[in-house]
Amino acid sequence: MEDVIIVGGGPAGLYSAFYCGLRGMSVKLIEAQTYLGGKLNVYKEKNIWDIGGVVPQPAEDIVASLITQANSFEPTYCLGTKVIGIFREGENFCVHTDDGEKHHAKSVILGTGTGIITPKKLEFDYLADFETSNLHYGVSSIEAFRNRRIMITGGNDSAIQWAKILADVAEKVYLVYRKDLFRGYEAEVASVLNHDKIDCLMEKKITNFTTLDNQTIHSAEITHVMEETIEEIEIDDVIVCHGFEKNNPLTKGESAFELVDGLFYKTTENGETTVDGVFAAGDAASYDGKVRLIAGAFHDAVNATNHAKKRIDPEATDTGQVSSHHDVLQKREVPTA
Repeated sequence: MEDVIIVGGGPAGLYSAFYCGLRGMSVKLIEAQTYLGGKLNVYKEKNIWDIGGVVPQPAEDIVASLITQANSFEPTYCLGTKVIGIFREGENFCVHTDDGEKHHAKSVILGTGTGIITPKKLEFDYLADFETSNLHYGVSSIEAFRNRRIMITGGNDSAIQWAKILADVAEKVYLVYRKDLFRGYEAEVASVLNHDKIDCLMEKKITNFTTLDNQTIHSAEITHVMEETIEEIEIDDVIVCHGFEKNNPLTKGESAFELVDGLFYKTTENGETTVDGVFAAGDAASYDGKVRLIAGAFHDAVNATNHAKKRIDPEATDTGQVSSHHDVLQKREVPTA
């Protein structure tokens, strides 16, 4: 029996794990993916600017720091494990996972974000081997695209930003979008439209690939969505930025939780969901004044943890001791890279 089970290993879940440990609670963190860090892993090399007091640094470095911090009090991790149900057992909870296991805790913190995310794929059939060669649904290394001809499909902020970033190292960038206007910020869109290494192919979409070895994409068939004209462009890599499918089994069907927009848990500003003893933090939570930034996720995690502590131990203080006066932390060595 754990004091707290945390569902989700993104920024909210990882900081909750640290703060629960700080408050003397045992923790088990269950994450559907085989890795920690949540959506930050989608843009590992992009700089994160919105954490107070932290100089801009790549998302993968933020993830590494969060994991190091979370490990301070030795939580138990269950990775590659999907939570499919949360059930009350008297005053406690039983959390069911897709591997048939049952996990028991006195309280639960949901750090599920917008759910388990999987990239939306292209709408036509292609060889599966392409996804292990030069068809990408994310960018893990900018340097890997140096001096290559890249085709990006999508018109959202992510597509536009990757086009700008990769244009600095690529030989050529083709940005393909099925509509006549991009959906990004005006200044960002203007910089892409006027970039001498970015060719914007508007009102067009990728409809097929050509391969010479049945392993890698050699060229892409581009079809004009209105005129149905076709052209073929030789490329070295394709990056798909069509957004993500979101799946959270806890919000499906007759959920025990009151939801907002069918996706977020309705909470108080203290993280309390409509199920007593279950709290939410980060993007999973919805309340008046909610801030959807990583900094806001940390704030939510502290509130959820403090109220979980009070539920488990009504005699506990309302808040944890600040780090500058915390005996346990003072005795610890500061982790170094």
